[in-house]
Amino acid sequence: MKKLIVMMLLAVMAFTTTQTFAQTKKDGSKDMRYKKNKQPLKKDGTPDKRFKTNKEVKKTTVKKTTAVKKAA
Repeated sequence: MKKLIVMMLLAVMAFTTTQTFAQTKKDGSKDMRYKKNKQPLKKDGTPDKRFKTNKEVKKTTVKKTTAVKKAA
């Protein structure tokens, strides 16, 4: 009986915790005050690469060539 009560209590706590941190409004739409919800997504949920916020930053490497003069 104690196990059942503890399990039910944990289930209620887990449910209320996830509902508390959900970033949606009461009507179920995204709350745009959060950075996570401001990212434009495609219909399938993947990031839309047309927008600057979703593009990956390319790392460019610059090779420095220096001429070494040997003293004769």
